[in-house]
Amino acid sequence: MSELRTNKIVPRDGKVSGAYGGIIQVVHASSTAGGTINSTSYSDFLTAQITPQSSSNAILLQITFNANNATSGNNTDRLRYRVTRTVGGSATTLYTVAEALIGYTGDIHVQGVGNNYVDTPATTSPVTYALQFSVVGGECNINNNGRTDIILMELSG
Repeated sequence: MSELRTNKIVPRDGKVSGAYGGIIQVVHASSTAGGTINSTSYSDFLTAQITPQSSSNAILLQITFNANNATSGNNTDRLRYRVTRTVGGSATTLYTVAEALIGYTGDIHVQGVGNNYVDTPATTSPVTYALQFSVVGGECNINNNGRTDIILMELSG
């Protein structure tokens, strides 16, 4: 059995500006645990940690989840989420989606909401990414009909 071990992948003809070489490692976290979100304060729902092999590498985040309004016919149910990065105890918000789900006069079920994001943490220390939820109003359910996933891919710089 052969093994290929690397901490840097560069295409044969080099990289164009802003490009990355290849995937160094992949980390996956998932949860099927359900929950009702009814607080206007953000809280962690799912986290994943990766330790970059080089400070010049980037991290590709892929995040998906499903949600629904908690009360049938409640048009005040409004879910929001954000993704944070924590390195050495210091947290930074990478992006926020102000209204990922908006209730209306009937039931609403949303499957596969999420984002892709390329982050450049510039470190070789452990990096924790957190998917956080809160509501603008009302209450919403997470994972009522599915699961939440975070996939982290380290890309050589």
